[in-house]
Amino acid sequence: MRVSTSQIYDAGSRNIIDGQGAVYKTQNQLSTGRRFLTPQDDPVAAAQVLLDTQAREVTAQYADNQSNASTQLSLEESRLSSVVEAVQYIKEQVVAGGNASYSDSQRATIASNLQSQFDALLGIANSADASGHYLFSGFQGETQPFQLTTTGAVNYVGDDGQRLLQVGASRQIAVSDSGRDIFNNIRSGNGTFTTAAPQSAPLNTGTGVIYPGTVNNPQSWTGHNYQISFTAPGTYDVIDTTAGLPAIATGVAYATGAAITAIPGISFTIGGVPSAGDKFNVTPSTDQSLFTTLKNMITAFGTPVAGNDTLKAKVRSDINAGMAGLDQALDNVAGVQASIGSRMKELQGLSDISSSLDIQYKDKISKLQDLDYTAAISLFTSQQTQLEAAQKSFAQISGLSLFKYI
Repeated sequence: MRVSTSQIYDAGSRNIIDGQGAVYKTQNQLSTGRRFLTPQDDPVAAAQVLLDTQAREVTAQYADNQSNASTQLSLEESRLSSVVEAVQYIKEQVVAGGNASYSDSQRATIASNLQSQFDALLGIANSADASGHYLFSGFQGETQPFQLTTTGAVNYVGDDGQRLLQVGASRQIAVSDSGRDIFNNIRSGNGTFTTAAPQSAPLNTGTGVIYPGTVNNPQSWTGHNYQISFTAPGTYDVIDTTAGLPAIATGVAYATGAAITAIPGISFTIGGVPSAGDKFNVTPSTDQSLFTTLKNMITAFGTPVAGNDTLKAKVRSDINAGMAGLDQALDNVAGVQASIGSRMKELQGLSDISSSLDIQYKDKISKLQDLDYTAAISLFTSQQTQLEAAQKSFAQISGLSLFKYI
């Protein structure tokens, strides 16, 4: 076989160029730490790395949302803890104010203290986050949810929505709660029924005081309106005013503090000495805001009762109803706190999963694209040796000529 000089030069230069290319590629791999530099080096691995990288970025976004959700819920839980502390303090003040020896001025001091707590609770209800969005306004984050009217009432102007964050591929979690659910949708009385003395004329004339009572048999409770009517100083009738029926119990002997059980499913007590013609009402519980309950308490403590046992009895009944309302408020807030705690626990679990997925994706991507330095260095050394051998051999072969031997 005849080999021309041009063939020798072509083959030699091609071998040197190929060797230089191999060395250059391996050098780039070593400098970047990547097994493949372009998709064409390993199309299958490159495609899988792209998919895994995208999945990791989505997981990272979910992790950020999980962190943001936890921060939002922690802030809300902190505000609700402040509500609980304020309500518990109010209860302590109310219990102290129940001292029969307190003067009107001392009671007025308590009323003033309760007003301060009213203002503090209103401020908590209108709390905002670091971005200026109100926590308890539902979807209307830029609207102050609770507004004080000129009459001293508090109106809720937010909505019932819960702001959501996408914290997983198929999971959205609420990062807020409606102020209506927390501060307004509180059942009055003991949560099932409410007991009260008349609030408008004709008012009672005796010293009877009614207490909240308990539910003995929920299935028997009718949900009707009832009236306890004292027909004589020592007897009373129980009338179902909803059904419009005759009295369900008549001429019942009254004993102060004795349980009244004539109404199906419930019982309660009346203390003091009611006069003939005095009446007390038992009605199903309705929603009453914490601010209304507290406002009623402020009015009760701010009412002068010195020397008026009848008015004192009415105020005592109002305070009893208010205390029951505060207990319901605490139960309501506790329910929301439990919900927040459950959501935060779920977020912690999702965060752990996101961290595990991130580690898995990193490991998978690393196995696909990261360079085995030991093998690459060995290959680089081998390629250098081959390149040097090709260069030296080409130099020697290209130097051969018949003219040297003529």
